[in-house]
Amino acid sequence: MRLIVVIFCFSLFSVFVNSQNPLTSSISSKKIKYGEEVVLKLEVKASKNEAIVFPEIKDTLSYHLEILENKRDTLFKEGIYTYIDSIKFSAYEPGIFTVPSQKVQINSKEYFSPEYKLIIDSMVVDSTKQPLYDIYPIVQEPKIFQDYVKQYWVYILMAFIMIVVILIVMVLYFIEIKKKKIKGDKILYPYKLALNKLNKLEKSDYLSKGLSKKYYSEMVLILKEYIEQRWKVGATQLFSEDLILYLEKNFKIKEEQKNDLKNIFQAADLAKFAKSKPTIKETVQHTQMAKKFISESNTDFLMDKDDHAY
Repeated sequence: MRLIVVIFCFSLFSVFVNSQNPLTSSISSKKIKYGEEVVLKLEVKASKNEAIVFPEIKDTLSYHLEILENKRDTLFKEGIYTYIDSIKFSAYEPGIFTVPSQKVQINSKEYFSPEYKLIIDSMVVDSTKQPLYDIYPIVQEPKIFQDYVKQYWVYILMAFIMIVVILIVMVLYFIEIKKKKIKGDKILYPYKLALNKLNKLEKSDYLSKGLSKKYYSEMVLILKEYIEQRWKVGATQLFSEDLILYLEKNFKIKEEQKNDLKNIFQAADLAKFAKSKPTIKETVQHTQMAKKFISESNTDFLMDKDDHAY
């Protein structure tokens, strides 16, 4: 008999212990209006070392219930920890919906909150109870840059095309001016080209290598090309003596200029045909004669051009 009593008491105690659920839940309201907020609160009382896992909810509790916020908190009072999971949600359709049961895991053991029925009333506006307000004038929203572009895009496009055309005309104009300047330099200033060639010839290594023949050949060619451009004479096609006679007869070059040309051409002929090598000193003197002839005749040339212009 005593054994039966002990077994009965132990069974009753076990039922009492198992009936205790550490999970409690509550809902802030079971009837709301369209779009109002509701809070489902899950609470667990436990010690500090117990493992508690609340449900991971993403966007919705169910098809009609949309999560607004999921906030968790921990309270400590009188040696007991209270773990709280607050789930704020709302509904945007009228009707009666079920807030589903939520699973909470405590020390690897699962506990479930009860389901709740939630009534959503539709939003009804009674126009008879709404106050009447004055009609406000339409306020013009300030325009931004995009608004002006949309309104005046035709004029903007036309202005852009005109600017592009003007730029193209200016570029073509300056290119033409530059071409005319280059062309003018070639016509009015052939002496610059001749002097540059003579300077380059002086810097060459022909004399140091004993190439007097090549040096004089290039110097004579430079002079004849200059004479062709200066007096419009086929100088490169004439013998040296014939060229001097032609210049003396038709253009009345100075006596000193004629003698300088003779000295240069004679030295060149000796270097070419008689295999006579003028000294470096003589070659330098002949080069200076050539430069002097070009510079002096160029002054006359510019004066002739001015005379023709008038």
